[in-house]
Amino acid sequence: MNLINTFLPSLQPWAKYTVAIIVLILFIFILQYLAKMVQWLTDKLLAKKNFLSKGWLNLMTKNKLFSNIFFAFELAVFASVAIYLLGDLYPHISSFIMRILNCIIVIAFTLSACSFLNVLSDKYYRSIKLPVKGIAQAIKVVLWIIALILIVSTLFNKEPIYFLGGLTALSAVVLLVFKDSILGLTSGFQLLLSDLVRVGDWIEIPSQGADGEVIDIMLTTIRIKNWDNTIANVPAYDLISHSFTNWRGMTESGARRIKRAINIDMKSIRFLTQEDIEKFKKFTLLKDYIARKEKEISETNNKRGVKEDLFNARRLSNIGTFRAYCFNYLKQNPNISDKFTCMVRQLAPTTEGLPLEIYAFSSNTNWTDYEGIQADIFDHFLSIIKEFDLKVFEKYTVE
Repeated sequence: MNLINTFLPSLQPWAKYTVAIIVLILFIFILQYLAKMVQWLTDKLLAKKNFLSKGWLNLMTKNKLFSNIFFAFELAVFASVAIYLLGDLYPHISSFIMRILNCIIVIAFTLSACSFLNVLSDKYYRSIKLPVKGIAQAIKVVLWIIALILIVSTLFNKEPIYFLGGLTALSAVVLLVFKDSILGLTSGFQLLLSDLVRVGDWIEIPSQGADGEVIDIMLTTIRIKNWDNTIANVPAYDLISHSFTNWRGMTESGARRIKRAINIDMKSIRFLTQEDIEKFKKFTLLKDYIARKEKEISETNNKRGVKEDLFNARRLSNIGTFRAYCFNYLKQNPNISDKFTCMVRQLAPTTEGLPLEIYAFSSNTNWTDYEGIQADIFDHFLSIIKEFDLKVFEKYTVE
């Protein structure tokens, strides 16, 4: 005979049912309290032994893994005891109470699994290239869907496959009601599977005005810390439906592009005189260039028979010599990578002069260092350009 019939033999069936429900709720609260006590004692013990400084234990206590697992196993043990407590009650009442208890056990074990996923997510948040947090959230969604099916099937005493068939009939309603959530969910999966974004990536999303570092990747939302320290929460769908720039390739390559032009005033472009040539021979960066060009030009003019012809002979120009100087300066600069394209080129002339573009790659991708390297290069070019009798184009306005 069960405990309720032993201690309360004179109660009516409905009263026994009420007492059983109260005892069940009371025991669940007691078990939950014991689980919290286990978590508290574990925290105290680990703190006393100075174990919390170790990564795994610290993350387990932070995500309440110990209390969730202990509560789940407590419920599993209590379920077997509850069968004895409810043994002689009405079969339907006893069965219903056990179903409720089994549902709570499913929830408890699902919470334990989610806590474990949180531990893994926090542990490998930045140490591996995959978006761990987004993957963990995706697994949680699947776990809760499975848990929900098990709970409903337990409550109604039906096989889980029965409700899976029913879900297909409700799919149209679900798609309509949760359209935005499902759209974000599928976009999040696409981002995860395609590895388009990782935590720590520098991305630009013009449509959202976001420009900064990715600090969190959730299943439906991407959190970006802009360079002005504001936080932008961008729906995952926007990264799929709109264009965005990810600077990860630049960071992984170890080089960042410098692409900037100096507009030369075309009125200052001219041929070099012999005096200019002799002066530039003293420039270390131009000595070999001048010697090679003099030989090449002399051979060309001798073949043409126009050596003394100032109008028809091939001659050096100040813009060409300055371009060669800039190129040689870049090649000997230790901050410019020699693994990528390096050139100084002329672009099409415009109403704002002749653009002389510097195209090279800095070997330092840090933003602050990169800007310093780029500024140093152009500081030098703008300072020495007057030695070539060239002028930078300046646009004047009449007020």
